[in-house]
Amino acid sequence: MNKDRNYFKNTFHHLYNRGVNKNKIFFEDENYLFFLRKLKYYKEKYQIEILSYCLMPNHFHLFTKQKTEELLMSNFISDLLNSYVKSINKRYNRSGTLFESKTKNKLINDEQYFIWIIKYILENPVKAGIVNKINDWAYSNAKDLLGERNGNLVNLNEVKSFFQSEEVMKDFLLDKSIKVNYEI
Repeated sequence: MNKDRNYFKNTFHHLYNRGVNKNKIFFEDENYLFFLRKLKYYKEKYQIEILSYCLMPNHFHLFTKQKTEELLMSNFISDLLNSYVKSINKRYNRSGTLFESKTKNKLINDEQYFIWIIKYILENPVKAGIVNKINDWAYSNAKDLLGERNGNLVNLNEVKSFFQSEEVMKDFLLDKSIKVNYEI
């Protein structure tokens, strides 16, 4: 039985998925960049706002907002992943699925959790031991939020509105002593 996905106008979603058997879904830098180009294309096509993202070697996290009733998050994520899998299969002469299962969706109703989801998503490479600081990882929006890069994928103004100030946001995101109060 399919679960109700709760994709409605102005709803916020934490979307995540990983590779089959926890295998890689990104094999080289170009794969990450291709996924990000596709993410930008489909976010515009479906009028989805991206508030945070992190692409890890074997999984990804997206914090998103659905902006319309007509253009559904489910179609956005389906088209994004189908496009990505077809490209990877062709490039590496493989067949079959790349992802473990349907993309997980956690509907976020409580605005108090927004900052925790963002921190949780951006800390993934640090917790995995790949980098020391969130802004050391190229395939997340940490550098954008910290003013080190001018990306255009994430709605920075909306993210900044979750915090008292930009300085408070930066301190919160960079402070390793603040433990994330969010579970998936």
